[in-house]
Amino acid sequence: MSRIIHILPEQVASQIAAGEVVERPASALKELVENSLDAGARSVTVELERGGGALMAVTDDGAGMGREDAVLALRRHATSKIRDAADLLAIRTLGFRGEALAAIASVSRMVLRTRRPGDDHGVEIAATGGEIERVAACAIAPGTRIEVRELFFNTPARLKFLKTVATEQGAAAIAMQRLALANWAVAFNLAADGRVLLAAPRAGSPLERLRQLFGAKLAERMLAFDHRGAAGRAWGLAATSQESYPTPRMVLTFVNRRAVRDRLLARAIAQAYATLIPRGRHPAVALFLDLRPAEVDVNVHPMKTEVRFRSPGALFELVYHALRVRLSDQTAGSAGGSNQTAGPAGADFPSGGGPDQSIVSTAGADGGIARLARPVQSIQAGQSPQSIDHGERPLRLIADAAAAGIHQRALGLGYGGGASGDAGAVEPAETTAARVAPVPRYSELRILGQLFAGYIVLEDSPGSSDDGLLLVDQHAAHERVTFERLAAELRAGGVRSQALLVPATLELAPARAAQVAAGLAELRAIGFELEPFGPATLLLKGVPAVFGGGDGMALLTDLLDGLGEHGLGARGAGAFEDLLKRLACHGSVRVGRMLKPDEISALLAALDATPFKSNCPHGRPVHIRFARGQIERLFRR
Repeated sequence: MSRIIHILPEQVASQIAAGEVVERPASALKELVENSLDAGARSVTVELERGGGALMAVTDDGAGMGREDAVLALRRHATSKIRDAADLLAIRTLGFRGEALAAIASVSRMVLRTRRPGDDHGVEIAATGGEIERVAACAIAPGTRIEVRELFFNTPARLKFLKTVATEQGAAAIAMQRLALANWAVAFNLAADGRVLLAAPRAGSPLERLRQLFGAKLAERMLAFDHRGAAGRAWGLAATSQESYPTPRMVLTFVNRRAVRDRLLARAIAQAYATLIPRGRHPAVALFLDLRPAEVDVNVHPMKTEVRFRSPGALFELVYHALRVRLSDQTAGSAGGSNQTAGPAGADFPSGGGPDQSIVSTAGADGGIARLARPVQSIQAGQSPQSIDHGERPLRLIADAAAAGIHQRALGLGYGGGASGDAGAVEPAETTAARVAPVPRYSELRILGQLFAGYIVLEDSPGSSDDGLLLVDQHAAHERVTFERLAAELRAGGVRSQALLVPATLELAPARAAQVAAGLAELRAIGFELEPFGPATLLLKGVPAVFGGGDGMALLTDLLDGLGEHGLGARGAGAFEDLLKRLACHGSVRVGRMLKPDEISALLAALDATPFKSNCPHGRPVHIRFARGQIERLFRR
């Protein structure tokens, strides 16, 4: 009988490997530039024609290679990065597999020119379809130049899956941006069809490189953060919460300077911004993780874009905490525009404290402004991030409440959850005419009055760097203050309840009553003292004290009406966070309510003493700024 098992020819095996490593011109470009960086290059220049399909040339001033090494480099599994299996546990270079150069050569017409600094001349190697055709001496400056022409010329099935020239060119530019951001001390240049797409000279910091890549407007709105923990170091730049994008294209994550795509890191970033930007929007973050090589496995993906962590839970906490602490205070003077590099954790957090001022309680049909007995905890200058409790994920919000009998499904286990939608949410500031600056100290600004019975009008101090006019959404501001106050009380074991002088009865449909009865533990944890009082009736004996004796029954009814047909049972991991958002929203002062001067002053003081004060819990901005120059231009001054 004839054999049915056989060994693939080397050329076929190489093309299969190329299919794993070289998905498109951008992936080939990434591999070539990473080789340049591993060679110690201080300058990398890339030239593209027709999106890289016709020509992709990478020139660097790195270490270069001798004749024998250059010939060997085009063979599969040839590498200078590792020698045995033990080296896989301590990968410190971007490349190590030894497949990229051979894989690219197997599906293109390649010319490699290279020279070491001490050699009299360089060496040129020409290969077609992976087969070396010529080896000769050449004149070249120290470094390496690799020209890849007619990519996928011998694999038409792969060629037909390439996108348009513009799409492939854009993908190549994105790959270069990521590499340039992670290696800011290296100069990068990218030209496509004779047009310069990227010119980034060597930078002194990630912020300077980000300014080169994405412009000064974004760079001025970035906050530097740096936090060290047992799992490693998380540092980088994060946009203020008033900046957001419709896609996650500006969420850039790097592990030991390697650009990666990782769902765990993406979830940690999304959760850190969960109550700060509208649902469906995404922040701008450049996150750098510095880990011991043994703590991360980079050998899980042929293109090395995915990694596996030894302690994923600890890394989630590290990233989440680093961002959450930094975002809790975005006051003027703390933005990344004045910080060239990420400083020590907590060192650049100005005091968020404010006067121990209460907001006057006023009863009314709309609930009035809730009386706050004390300001919410905020970050003090130099305070250790480990000592800060506010802003923890939902599980931490109710850790103490577990002993009160709240069942597991509502404990917020895992890392799910996120901001809830808000029908009244406005488009982020990027789509408006107003310029959004770092968050000010609201109570220090001059109060001009109230606009449309819903917006507090403030004026910056004359001569300040951010001189202009601010409109503060009174509902969004009060909602954030109330939410943080409720969250602080919940962390302490449960929202304080104020007993009603006369208990009130709540009659519900039988099915609805059963849903609410199943969630009594959660409702008690947020301050509603409810007891069954018949088959379809509940007795309300107490309401959250933070609302200062307003109409508790109306508040509870609004809350229950907003839960949907499934009640509390289908809320999942974000149950408490969502409940607090709804409670804060329904219990805060509404647009249309005229405020007295002392109420405005008290609200602004309480807002200054509140973390995450730039946005309401649903992500809408608390204020919009109109710069003085912008206003004067409207009058053609």
